[in-house]
Amino acid sequence: MFLKKLHTLTLKSFLPPFTITLFVSVFLFFLVEIVITYLDEFIGKGLNTFDLLKLFGYAWIAIVPQCIPLAVLLGSIMSFGNLAENYELAAMKSSGLSLFKIIKPVFVFIIVLAGMTFMFNNFVLPVVHLKFQSLLYDIRQKKPTVNIKDGIFYNKIDNYTLRVGKKSNDKDTLKDIYIYDHSDRQGNNIQMYAKTGKLTTTADTSALVLILRDGNRYKEEMNASGVPSQKKPLSQLNFKQLQVNIELVDFKMKRTDENQFKGNEEMMNIWQIDSVADSTTRLLSKRINELKRQSEQFFYGRTSSYVFGTNKYKTVSIKKFYDTLNQVDHARCYENAMNITRSGASYIDAAEVNMKSEKQTVNQLNVEWHKKIVVSFACIILFFVGAPLGAIIKKGGLGLPVVVSVFFFLAYFILTEAYTSVAYDGTIPVWQAMWTPLVIFLPISVFLTYKAAKDSAIFDVTGYYIWISKLFKNKKSA
Repeated sequence: MFLKKLHTLTLKSFLPPFTITLFVSVFLFFLVEIVITYLDEFIGKGLNTFDLLKLFGYAWIAIVPQCIPLAVLLGSIMSFGNLAENYELAAMKSSGLSLFKIIKPVFVFIIVLAGMTFMFNNFVLPVVHLKFQSLLYDIRQKKPTVNIKDGIFYNKIDNYTLRVGKKSNDKDTLKDIYIYDHSDRQGNNIQMYAKTGKLTTTADTSALVLILRDGNRYKEEMNASGVPSQKKPLSQLNFKQLQVNIELVDFKMKRTDENQFKGNEEMMNIWQIDSVADSTTRLLSKRINELKRQSEQFFYGRTSSYVFGTNKYKTVSIKKFYDTLNQVDHARCYENAMNITRSGASYIDAAEVNMKSEKQTVNQLNVEWHKKIVVSFACIILFFVGAPLGAIIKKGGLGLPVVVSVFFFLAYFILTEAYTSVAYDGTIPVWQAMWTPLVIFLPISVFLTYKAAKDSAIFDVTGYYIWISKLFKNKKSA
């Protein structure tokens, strides 16, 4: 019963700071990665509120996994720092409990959280990325909304050119309106002029509605060949009020088939990534073998005496052969040799570009494969950095724990980004690059856990001051 109460206490002290930190970090990442980055993509396009909410919802969900390690680190530092600051941790240890027994319930929660993070990354996140990327693509392709300025001809609407002399403060009432209608595909044969008008759109924004008042409509009659008719050269309509509907089909957002985006590595689980990476690797090996065969049978064989199957070349003297040729045959042989060389160089360059692209594709697939797993282990290792740190520094709240946790997380984040870029380049193996940051943090977590278990005051400035003073005294006495 006593242990259950202690376990409940430690969990209750960990969950609130973990939840708050997760929400705040997701919100900050959301502002930086989505709102600020894609703000220009949204402005002036008259997007539907529901579409924007869906996009932001997908983006918010996609950011959650990368913020979980930070939430674990800061939550563990704050919770165990609070326990140590209020001497609750010391009371638990004095009752005979070791540090490992104290942190056991939180550690079990972290293990479950790591497993759920992997399941989320593998099954939910690919679907979220697919929805987000397809919706973002459609938003980028959407044309901006109609923006008619005073005294300037506006020709962004297909088959129409509009000019408004002046707009009212509410932007709906127009004066001195000119409309040129090209919808008949026969040139500028329909023209409309009005003193005033009102601008609205239909409920589904599929058409622009112009209600014109006190104006004229002119139409130049054309024959079948598009030449002005001599019998009816011009028809004129004087109107008190005329409604003109202009279709805005191109200004509506069109949804693209999501299947077109499924080839991206972010939209696949680890088994799909394995399958695509394996097929791409086999294609790459096939290209390498094909290049080797082409080199042996065509390039080397036509430019030297190559012994097939032995990877050896015979030294051939062709000086005597060329001496027997006249000037025309000599030039012809030279041109033929140059053509063979150019053809071989072009083939090798094209093969190199293809192989480089396929290698990069394999690296991207492998990076995404490891990303889905590394985050889960990062939660565990960063917990064993944060919990001992909280027990050692003995400070809770939003002061020193936040500074320390941000420092460690920035170090982890910078290392991860640096090694990820190296993995994309193929400078070192992908698995090595993706796991190196955790390998660096592993001994740090072991060291801090050991020190916390031994109640070592490694952040106690007084202890270092005494040690330095003794060191200088020893030097003076020597």
